[in-house]
Amino acid sequence: MSMVPLIVKGGYGEHGRSCFLFPFQKNKYAMLDCGIMDTDPQPFPVVEPELLRRTEYLFLSHCHKDHSGAFEHFREAGFKGWLVAAAPTVKCAGIDYDRTILLPDPKGGLEEEVTLKGGLSFFYGRTGHCAGSIWLHFFGAFGSLLYSGDYQKRTLAYAVDPIRGRQADLAILDCAHVGYEEDGDGLRGAMTERIRQIVKEGRRVVMPLPKYGRGLEIICMLRRDLPEVRIGAEENMVKLTRQTLSYSQWVRPEAAQEIRRFLEENPISALEKGEYDVLLIGDTHLEQPESQELAREEAEKGALTLLTGRVKKGCLTERLLKEGKAFTMAYPHHQSRRDLLEMMEENEFHGALPFHNNRKEVFWGNSALYL
Repeated sequence: MSMVPLIVKGGYGEHGRSCFLFPFQKNKYAMLDCGIMDTDPQPFPVVEPELLRRTEYLFLSHCHKDHSGAFEHFREAGFKGWLVAAAPTVKCAGIDYDRTILLPDPKGGLEEEVTLKGGLSFFYGRTGHCAGSIWLHFFGAFGSLLYSGDYQKRTLAYAVDPIRGRQADLAILDCAHVGYEEDGDGLRGAMTERIRQIVKEGRRVVMPLPKYGRGLEIICMLRRDLPEVRIGAEENMVKLTRQTLSYSQWVRPEAAQEIRRFLEENPISALEKGEYDVLLIGDTHLEQPESQELAREEAEKGALTLLTGRVKKGCLTERLLKEGKAFTMAYPHHQSRRDLLEMMEENEFHGALPFHNNRKEVFWGNSALYL
């Protein structure tokens, strides 16, 4: 067994700024993600210019800023290598770069090995996080390395190619919901029950959601588990939903049908007529003026805002939370602690580095070490 010499520049012991590097040839590196932490005065991973110049390939697992937001910064700092990602990732991240390798959409089943110039070989598959989100399994003279990206196999909307039966010297594994012992289904069940209780009390629930990602999951959850609840959505949310549906290879066919039925029922009209119990807003931190006005009006009428992701300092979401007009719950768009342990049982990883949370933990075999 060999151990992959990993260089950690962000994402380990913190919720953003994901950035890892490993050498695959002498003086040549591959980088896994280049995210930012937009709540930090220094949002970018600190990667030395010389290391950037030696980075031959930069792999983006998906488009979210905590995994892709430092790309332009790295270009200006000296990165001139190849960008490797799925087409929806490059499009949704707004990247225009002439040295880009677009990976074909995974089709499920047995994936094919990809080998890049320089001898870097890997497999990849869909993670269930958003359109374009992939996991990567590298192998070569350096050993074997698996990077889960942001992963959740128990999805409702997004297609997943499960990470199962794999062997790696080192695995970097999503565990954003590290404090939760429930699996994805358990976390989702707790959320639907809380929404049901609020609606029974005669109050509305406002759900700000990111541009790309769990919005489709939330729609499917509400339609499946709370069919009695009326759903409204503002225009941007509907636009983003339609855009994601256009990436058909990344969405479960049955989910796509359900979401299209939801759109045909005209959730914008439900908002305009006031005929809704749950309101979906396509602005995760409520930073846009239209979103802020809508959320404030609902809060003044007694609605509760349900925050399903990170709370950004200084935004309306933080103020609503402090005023007791909002609450947080984890939607399983990442792995919980239980999901992580299950993944490790289903694979053979000699070493594992859980990331995307505030703990510093390493698994060596079956033993967990805290740093």
